[in-house]
Amino acid sequence: MRLRVVILAVATVLASTVLSTTAAALSRERFANAQPYGFFFNDYGPNFYAGFVPREQDRRRITIHLGRGNQLRVRIVLSDAAIDAYIPDQVARHALYAELISRGVIRLTTNKAWEAYDERFAAEGFAALAARKGGASPGEWRELNLRLLQKLLPERVYHIRRDFDRLLDDWRTRLAAGGPPTTLEAKLDAVNDLFPHRMSVTGLDAGDDAALQEVAALARGGDAAAFRSRAQALFERLTGGIYPIIDDNLDFWEVTAIYAAGTHDTLTTYAGHQIPVITTQGVWPLIPRRHGKGFLGMVDYISSAGYYGLKPMLPYEYGGGIAYNAIHNTGISNWIAGHPLLPREWSRFAGGSRDGKPYRRVALTSRGPVSHGCTRLNDGHLAELREMLPSTSEGMEGILNYRHVSQCYDVFDPRGDGDDRVMGVQYYIAFRHTDSRVMEQIWAQNDRRSFYEWLYGPEMVFGPVNEVVIKEACEGKFVGRKAYAGKIRRNLKIYEAPYEPEAVQMYTIVGVDPYSQAGMDFNRELRRIGYGYTIDRKVLRLD
Repeated sequence: MRLRVVILAVATVLASTVLSTTAAALSRERFANAQPYGFFFNDYGPNFYAGFVPREQDRRRITIHLGRGNQLRVRIVLSDAAIDAYIPDQVARHALYAELISRGVIRLTTNKAWEAYDERFAAEGFAALAARKGGASPGEWRELNLRLLQKLLPERVYHIRRDFDRLLDDWRTRLAAGGPPTTLEAKLDAVNDLFPHRMSVTGLDAGDDAALQEVAALARGGDAAAFRSRAQALFERLTGGIYPIIDDNLDFWEVTAIYAAGTHDTLTTYAGHQIPVITTQGVWPLIPRRHGKGFLGMVDYISSAGYYGLKPMLPYEYGGGIAYNAIHNTGISNWIAGHPLLPREWSRFAGGSRDGKPYRRVALTSRGPVSHGCTRLNDGHLAELREMLPSTSEGMEGILNYRHVSQCYDVFDPRGDGDDRVMGVQYYIAFRHTDSRVMEQIWAQNDRRSFYEWLYGPEMVFGPVNEVVIKEACEGKFVGRKAYAGKIRRNLKIYEAPYEPEAVQMYTIVGVDPYSQAGMDFNRELRRIGYGYTIDRKVLRLD
């Protein structure tokens, strides 16, 4: 995707800007760390997700965040419907895959992700658990679903519980200590301070503004009961009621997934250190693709260009002509044998290979400057992201994509315990490729320390996993649609999310060209299984 817009205000925000394509860090060294990363395969073709993430059909509960460090964070506040449907959804998806395979509609190729998924599905007793629904109380059924979610998604599913009265009392103290907020920026700072990182309000209408002014006045001189009543009403109004308050406590379940991300092939200089540039900064909702090649009019557009892997491209900015900026896959794959940059050991890697032979290709994203303007994810991570989003294109429209200014970090507390961290991920690969999509140079060696010294530079104090410290972290914020540099946070540790294995199974649709409309529709429909959505069995060639 071609960059459409000039990056507004970068020159005034950053110390200086360097649009360099020949940075000194670039090297033609071979990656030395032999640990396999990415998605290994042989040839492009249809594929399905073979993992256990939940689906959330309510787009208001989903946000996407891209920040300094080149990682994309997906946050989902799970609805009661999504929790209660977790086991049935997994059973329905497994059953559909099994039926397509057994009836010969699809033929599995290349890898054995399906077998690994099927084995884990059986080991966890999904079918027996689903059969318990009729005899279990609502509370027991909910607990069954949550217990399995936590087990299958370790370090990604958290039960967030906060004393809401305490939050309000603390907020009242802070409001009372300051003067009445007058600018939009000050007002947004004030409201988001009620529940930091989980309130991302970027605008206020007249009613919101009036309610905030009333609450601020009550904080300075009104009685506590009136303040709490008005403040709770404002909180529920601004958050859309997605956070339940039970016995005076905020009580909800949340999914946090963090993936390595590739950004625009440009560097800028901040505090004397070159860092990757984030383009299309600000708040950008997902939009349907209405221009271009192929079959249009939807958010989960699938490109006919092979290197996009027949996986969805999730657009957020129209760039003119047929161009969009979107979240998509790696956009590049590497022939492994004889590759001058990949670890030599990868040429012998055959883990999960269907024929037992080493794979011919690997698709891996560059966690650094690599794209023409889009946001790139590893192929398996993109498949997983799509699985978590609403089933339909209409359901995905408007999901908010928060994109920080280049020097500002995504600061968050995944466990909801107030332990604010700079977001990161345990993935240490960054490279550039040619216009013909051949990886030709690396930004840093792929061991953790070398990579972090390139990515974070002198702002970092190195340490063990989850103990790396950023000495001065700019926390980003948003006003309206625009991204701004927020306050400086000192000595924040990096939360280093584990790298998630990429659970994708390759297949062919028997008798169907995957690039035809029938093939594309099949591919798209197979990614839509979820509560509240009825699968079109005709599209999947089952009726």
